[in-house]
Amino acid sequence: MSSSSSLSNHYASLLKLSSQTQNHSHVKNLHCFILKTLNLSADTFLSNSFITCYSKCNLLGYARNLFDQIHHPNLFSWNAILSAYSKAGRLPQMEQVFSSMPGRDGVSWNALISGYAGQGSRDRAVGAYCSMLREGCAAPNRITFSTMLILSSACSSPSLGQQVHCQIIKFGFESYVFVGSPLVDMYSKSGLIRESSRVFEGMKEKNIVMYNTMMTGLLRCGMVEDSKKLFGEMAEKDSISWTTMVTGLTQNGLELEAINLFRDMRAEDVPIDQFTFGSALTACGLRKQSEPIVICKNMASSQMILHLGV
Repeated sequence: MSSSSSLSNHYASLLKLSSQTQNHSHVKNLHCFILKTLNLSADTFLSNSFITCYSKCNLLGYARNLFDQIHHPNLFSWNAILSAYSKAGRLPQMEQVFSSMPGRDGVSWNALISGYAGQGSRDRAVGAYCSMLREGCAAPNRITFSTMLILSSACSSPSLGQQVHCQIIKFGFESYVFVGSPLVDMYSKSGLIRESSRVFEGMKEKNIVMYNTMMTGLLRCGMVEDSKKLFGEMAEKDSISWTTMVTGLTQNGLELEAINLFRDMRAEDVPIDQFTFGSALTACGLRKQSEPIVICKNMASSQMILHLGV
């Protein structure tokens, strides 16, 4: 490895760290320093790292200026600036970059679809998705399908979700957890709980997210016993699992069960957030308890303790 390549890798590592900490001044200072030591416009690898870093710091003007100065932008360069506009919701700029690209891959199409979906532009997102399938130069992947399923849920369009489901099966992604969770969510939000359960049961591997999603769907449809059974089957639970059940029980008129489950949650030392706390208070209020009081609310650590007198 040449000394210049080694130096570029070193700077790229520093940029990655800076983007994680969102340290804008550090990024700009590093940029100025590098300009004195390297010909940045000729170093496509390092320029790409800067574009990505500036994008994550929401400094799109800097990112675009860097992109325009690259002598020979590669596909990664194009995707980096495209994704920056996509994530920022800058649709006109995103479209301009996409139409100017000399070549595209799955990352390019996913950025375009995500940009439209993120701004609630259903028709344009669907149009981009169909164009991706029609052109056939890049096959949809789990990110593509997940984005389309989330869009289907957000737009309350089960027909779109069902069409995407067919494509998921066609391309062999039906067993992917990353796709399975939004699929379960889409069907349950559409009131198609049987289809949701069928997808859930068909998954060979299930993670906590999928269990939580399925429980939420069941509780939303008033299927309390099924959700309780699912909760009991979970080998591992997180705070969302417990909060989902406490909230669901409260919303389905089972306030005492919700309060008892909240007690169990505290006994298991599961972290309690404002959502769990709010649901427990709601349950107490609906039962018109005379004694439930907050005895401590540590705002600094966000730890809240509830005394439940039942």
